[in-house]
Amino acid sequence: MLEPSDRDSLLATCRRGLDQARRSHRPVLISWAKPVSLADPVAIWRRARRGTPRSFLWQSAWDRGSVVAIGSARDLRGRGENRVTLVRDGWQALTRDLVAGGTEVTELPVGEGPLAIGGFAFSPEDASGKGRLPDALVWVPALQIRGTVPDRAGGDRPVPAELRLNAVLLHDSDPEQVTDGLAHLAGLCLPPETAAGAPESAYASQRTYSRTELPDADHWKGLVRRATGRIRDGAFEKVVLARELRVTASSPFDVPTAVNRLRTAYPDTTVFAVDHEEYTFLGATPEYLVRVDGRAVHALGLAGTAPRGLTPEQDAALALELAGSAKIQHEHDVVVQMLRDALRDSCVDVASDEEPSVVKLANVQHLSTAVRGELGADSTAGILDFVDRLHPTPALGGHPRKESLSWLSDNEGLDRSWYAGVVGWADRSGQGQFAVTIRSALVDGPSASLYAGCGIVADSDPEAEHAESCAKLRPMMSALGIE
Repeated sequence: MLEPSDRDSLLATCRRGLDQARRSHRPVLISWAKPVSLADPVAIWRRARRGTPRSFLWQSAWDRGSVVAIGSARDLRGRGENRVTLVRDGWQALTRDLVAGGTEVTELPVGEGPLAIGGFAFSPEDASGKGRLPDALVWVPALQIRGTVPDRAGGDRPVPAELRLNAVLLHDSDPEQVTDGLAHLAGLCLPPETAAGAPESAYASQRTYSRTELPDADHWKGLVRRATGRIRDGAFEKVVLARELRVTASSPFDVPTAVNRLRTAYPDTTVFAVDHEEYTFLGATPEYLVRVDGRAVHALGLAGTAPRGLTPEQDAALALELAGSAKIQHEHDVVVQMLRDALRDSCVDVASDEEPSVVKLANVQHLSTAVRGELGADSTAGILDFVDRLHPTPALGGHPRKESLSWLSDNEGLDRSWYAGVVGWADRSGQGQFAVTIRSALVDGPSASLYAGCGIVADSDPEAEHAESCAKLRPMMSALGIE
């Protein structure tokens, strides 16, 4: 609950926002903040999400930052090919006359001030059908709590965090009513948390499941053969072919339990969850598309996959085979070169690792190369500009982009929804983080769509690619408790 003095300060901020809205004759964003202590962001999100159709959870592997966001103060609209640009322009316009209040916490890893959070589907054509996520869903949360992911070894010891309440005031808004609504929302999040690891529903272990592969295994392997044929004909160099495993359970999936399983099993990944109406899109990804921290810009090339070995010796041999494969090295180099070229438009001192490293996850290992640059002195580019420029990379769609994406549109026959899209956040100064949404699932009560994709090049083997895709599905199957 907010203290009486907090409510008075919040009301004063709302009144100043109303005055600004009346003077400017346009909507005004107010943002009020106070320091709080955060024990476990997932516990807060687990409880507070039940009272709203829109929520967001983010735990970053790259700076240990966390965001819990509840409700929406303003949706930022964008559709079609210009969706990212439209969202960026709406965000910039909304924050131009920001009215701030309260006490900001400055020494935190997650941005400054109010955030724009959400994500984008793989392409504008995806997620446009009935019942799927929009191709762009970005919003300013009514409540956000940002902080640092607590050290699990420290138990439930609280860490410093910031509570921020946001609202958009119009010329006829009632400041008292806005204040009451925001104070109520804060009350959902500020009571002592229940344990993050609350047990799954008693009936979960009794669930039964039906499964459907989209497309089925034989059809998908046929698509791999068709793609390699077009590559050998010179139509494109690489295409990333996805498949979906659609699972229907006899009872609803426990999404918070799935999130806890993901962060426990994959501590070096970024865990995310987006609630929109009856749908939840969640996952644990090792890959970021782009991060902007101050003037530093970071992108990551993650392409090329091998299984983990059953013994340390076998694991090391598979890693050597991965790093030494000419096929995989070429696939990886294409991604890294595209990232370097995209950063050079706005950055100086663009550089990348001399050699790719091998990133080892619980079930697979990848080739990884970090690319970095420094924004030029006269550059005004922000995180959303880079999202627009980079998404989708060759690691998600193929290369060259136009030809490979065209082939996918004509042949894949799959609504990827937000799989191979991006999820993240931006602040008003242009800083932010957007992750590539691999190792993900779209959940609707007892139904779940799990996704995996493989990079196909001229000598790809359909059987091996299908086996790789099955390995990539296992993290989300395990998280959701699918046996």
